[in-house]
Order: sequence, then C-alpha cells, then structure tokens
Amino acid sequence: MVHVHPLTRLREGMGLSQSEYAKLIARTHTALALGNTAARRERVSRWEAARSVPEHTAQLAMAHIHGIPAREVHQLGWPHWLHLATGDATLLDQPYTDHGAVLALRAVVDLSGARHSPELTLRGRELASHLGAALTQLADPGRTGWTRRTTRSAAGCVPGLVGNRLRWSEARTTALEQQEAGTLMPAAALYGVAYAEHRLVVGNLLSGARTSTETGAGTSGGVESPGPRRLFPLAARTALLCTWLSSALGEETGAERHNLAALRAAVATGDRAAAGVVMAQLATRHLIVGDAADARMIVRAARAADPEPAPAVAVVLHTREALALARLGRSGDTARALDLAADTLAADTSVASDHKHRHRPGFPFTVDDRFLTSVRADAWLHAADPRRAEPHAAALLDWLDGPEPVLAPPLTGRMLLSVVDTYLALGEAAQAVRATSCAIGVSGTLPPGLARQYHRRLAAHQHEPLIREALEQLAHGEF
Repeated sequence: MVHVHPLTRLREGMGLSQSEYAKLIARTHTALALGNTAARRERVSRWEAARSVPEHTAQLAMAHIHGIPAREVHQLGWPHWLHLATGDATLLDQPYTDHGAVLALRAVVDLSGARHSPELTLRGRELASHLGAALTQLADPGRTGWTRRTTRSAAGCVPGLVGNRLRWSEARTTALEQQEAGTLMPAAALYGVAYAEHRLVVGNLLSGARTSTETGAGTSGGVESPGPRRLFPLAARTALLCTWLSSALGEETGAERHNLAALRAAVATGDRAAAGVVMAQLATRHLIVGDAADARMIVRAARAADPEPAPAVAVVLHTREALALARLGRSGDTARALDLAADTLAADTSVASDHKHRHRPGFPFTVDDRFLTSVRADAWLHAADPRRAEPHAAALLDWLDGPEPVLAPPLTGRMLLSVVDTYLALGEAAQAVRATSCAIGVSGTLPPGLARQYHRRLAAHQHEPLIREALEQLAHGEF
C-alpha cells in the first residue's frame, strides 16, 4: 500500500508546492522570532521522503501554520504530532489487518464532528493502492474464522451479558437498515441514532476487549468480552449505515470516511460479499463528488472481491458502471450497462417478488424498478441527454408528489437533485421548483449540506421569477 507522509497530506491540502511550503515555513519562522531559516524546496522533499527530520524550530513554525500547540510537538515528537493536523492519517495509513481496522474505526468515530475538505480523501494511485491491499488481505488463504455464513451474527456464540448486548445492538442495526427501503423519519434523526450505535460498537465493545487472536475473545473489567473479530461484522454494518445516511445529509466527504472504515471492518471479517457491498457504496461516493474513472476502478475491485455476487448486488454494480460510463461520455456503453442491470433484476425472482434483499444485514440499497428509474434519470442527465432523462425524472416526481405521502428512502432528497438538474437543463423552471418542494416535503427540512446544493443549482437560474421566489422561500425556511 502506498504510504503518503503526513506532511505531504498537510502541504497538498493547502494547495502548496514544496517550494511554496518552504517559503511559508521560513516566513513563519521569522515572524515567531525563531530566527532565519532557509526556504529551500529540497528540505521539504527530504522531510516528506523521511530522509531527514526538521530541526525543532522549523517544527514549531509548521505547528503554528497548522494550528497545533507547541506542547504537542514537544510531547509527541516528529512525525507523530503531524497526525493531529492531518486527522485522516490514522484512517489512511494503517495496514489492512485486524489491529489496523480497530485503529481506523476509532479514528473515524473521533473525526465524525470534524470539518473536512470538499475533496474526497482517496483518489487515483493511492485509492488503487488501498483497494489492492484490501483485495490481497481478502485473498489471503491463511485467514480463518470468517465465512459468509458465520458473519451473519456476532452474538450467536457469545454467552451471558455481553451476548445480550450484542443481540440488542444487532436488532437495532437491522431496524435502522430497514429504513433505507422507505421511512417517514428525517435523515438527520436516523443518522444521529446510527452514529450513536456505531459509537457503541466501536467504543464500548471493540476498545474494551483485550483480543485473543486464537479465540477472538477477551476480557474487560473481569467480564467476558468478545474480541474485535466477533464484532467487525457489526462494526462494518453500523459504519455503512453512517455512510449512506451521511450521503442523505449531503455530506459526502464525511460519508467517505465512514465508508473507508466500513471497508476496513469488512476486510477484517474476511467476508468477500460484505467487502463487495462496501466497495459499491464507495463507488457511489466517487460518482457524486469524485472521479468517474476512480468509480469504475472501485467497481472492478468489488467484482474481484466477490466474483459471484448476489443478484441484487450485481444490479447495483451494473448501475454504478452505467453512471461512471455516462460521466465519461460513453453513451452506448451506458445503455448496455443499464440493460444488464434491468435484465439481472428481471431474472431474479427473489428481487422481483418479495424484496428479501432489503432486509439482508449490511445491504444499503433498495433494488427495484424505482431504483433503476432513478439511475436512468441520473445516467442520461450526465450523458448530456436531458430529454432522455426527463421521462424517468417525471416518473419519480409523480410517485413522490401524489395525493398521499409515501414511504420514501432517506436518500430521496439527494436523488431529486438530478431531477432538479434535468428540468433546469430543459428550461422547465416550474418542474425544478416542484422537485425542490418534493425534496423538502420528504425531508421535513433540508439538511444544511443538501440545502446548499439545492441553493447552488437554483441560484444559477435566479433570473427566472419562479426560481427567484423559491430561493427567497428557501432562505427564510418558508418553502
């Protein structure tokens, strides 16, 4: 796995070259009355390559730049204090091992309330490296203790008080997962509950166990406690809950961090099917705010992780492929991928009839005809063919804007952004405002992250009287 030095993360996060960063350190060094220091690119290059350690005063200048107290520099030393500034370093730099998964899960819990860059954390070469490390770990023939069959319940083999706690946690997690198919609860309320459950699993259960690598069990305060290996399946599920609910709130970079933590936990279980589902969600992040080529790379990794996925998972992967191809301008291939998704859905009787997949632990997609309708609307919009997207957008709007409220998935507010975009591209302001009204009605009130995205889209068309009025109502919460 490619390891990026935390100083590189900090510097690149500021958008500075090594030369520019060296000059910034020199200026700060002087301003702090630490004397003069050379502003040479080569020094920064050596630090990032771990060939040398910066002198203490240079570290103090860097700490000042990144808002880290000088006492942390003294106490932690180089390069450990840098992790306080990077935040994501623990999540990104851990190996794909059980211990690395525990540290990554804890790191994301600690970062939940932090502000993040609007950019995704993993892209391009580093993303490929992480996916490769995950696949290598899943393929390790020496791993034992986890199969698709044994990962369904962490509580089944744990006795006493701890087993009861796990069973209740699993029951609450299952109840939350079922909300994805349709709910009247606001996404923000669901996220709060899901995050509390995730904290419970990661904090109270995982961190309280002293693991035995042989049995996966440990002790905590004299009470038998399951080790991380018995809890990773549940941690993966709760992290994935936080992933798609963060997306429903319009917070994609936060969703990505939960998603990466879920991948660590899924790989730690050795459950290839679970890892494939988590990767499908990660591909979704890149389709929304990342790079389409990266999304396709993730889809390929998901298929390598689980070469024979369940039909519902296969449908989802075909749709992720279709959306990526649409964004890459490959309309013909987009149509073929959409046809594959539709054929797979139609051929699977369990999906078409009773939607059992909706209640499968850890599967955060409702796969049905309406799901495909939303994908088609999104795909043809991004293939620069809004006329072809419009019938699918209209079908979604008619379903939601009927005489009676419907149980809509929490992601409906995000899904309707594509409907708004479609009608704005067609110059149909009234329909764009109608879609916005539907999103607010379904959500109760638009979460701030999602509200910003609706505002940004509508603001570009505020010369239209209807849209200008809608923007004023949005600003005053009167919509």
